[in-house]
Amino acid sequence: MEKWKFGINNDELVKLVLMGKKTATSYLYDENDLPVIGEESIICFDDGSSACVVKTLDFKIIRFKDMTCDFSKMEGEGDLSLEYWKKVHYKYFKDLNNDFNEDSLIVFEMFEVINVI
Repeated sequence: MEKWKFGINNDELVKLVLMGKKTATSYLYDENDLPVIGEESIICFDDGSSACVVKTLDFKIIRFKDMTCDFSKMEGEGDLSLEYWKKVHYKYFKDLNNDFNEDSLIVFEMFEVINVI
């Protein structure tokens, strides 16, 4: 089973997942690395210890500029607003890929916790 961490503020985001506030994540689109609906994976803390097993429920491939308020709320971060989500994620994605822009594709993945470890 794949193990992974969030790209930034990992331990804080893991806590949001464990509290049930974060039920989705987003990342840069890569046609060779798309989620599989129904697949289970393990989210880890910064120290590498396992936090929980999650199952992918669904995913959408969207342009950054097409992110919605409903989707941003599912990410569970900050004040849950679309404005907050865009500000934080634009900077993060731009740091990862200097060519990133409002028209760039991202993957928005929805998941559920199936087991806390």
